[in-house]
Parts: sequence; structure tokens; C-alpha cells
Amino acid sequence: MQKIIVVDDEPAVRGFVGNSLREAHFEVIEAAGGLDALAKIRSSRPDLVLLDIRMPGMDGLDVLMRLRRSPATKSLPVIFLTGTILEVDELVQALELDPSDFLTKEVSSRELVARVRWVLRRPVSRK
Repeated sequence: MQKIIVVDDEPAVRGFVGNSLREAHFEVIEAAGGLDALAKIRSSRPDLVLLDIRMPGMDGLDVLMRLRRSPATKSLPVIFLTGTILEVDELVQALELDPSDFLTKEVSSRELVARVRWVLRRPVSRK
């Protein structure tokens, strides 16, 4: 069973995303923020991370930057979740970190699962 970490400071979003993925037979671990996510990523070695961009404390951009710097996680697929339209500077910064995909929080359960499966099937080639 593939393991996914869902990182969002909003319990309702974590619940929706987590339940959608569990129904699709994924193992789901939830994290409420950036530091919690990094600890759970290190300890559980997930196959993919769904990561909110805007969170208090350590945001998703900082989390992905740390993941990309570590040899153990530099190739880990990460899908950004966003609830708002990103400013150009924020979007450029996000793209430079090489996420696997972007999703809005208004995504349907079907699209969420389809995109997760699509990302997990793609070969990863980060140097």
C-alpha cells in the first residue's frame, strides 16, 4: 500500500483529502504544519506528499525547499495544495522548487485520486 502524507493547517482539508485517499486504498498520515510534516516524512518515508503552500509557521515552500536539499528526499513527489490564487512571486518560487503538481483545495475527490495516481506513476529524475 502506498503511503501519502497530507499536510494542511486546516483540519477540514486534511479530513477531506485523507478520507478521499483512504477510500482509494492509500495509507494516509496527516500533519498539521511544516515542522510536523518534516518529522513524519523522516520517520515514515512516504511515497508522496500533498502539501499546503500557505501555513502559519513553516509554510509549504520552506518544507519543499528542505526536502529538495536532502539527498534522502530530493526526489520525493510533492503536490502543492492551494486555497487561493498565488501571487506571481510566490508561484515562481514554488515552480523553482520543482513540485510534481498543483491542486486547488476545491478539487473533487475523483480528480484528487486521479492526480495522485498519475504523479505516482511518473518516473522521477531529479539530480
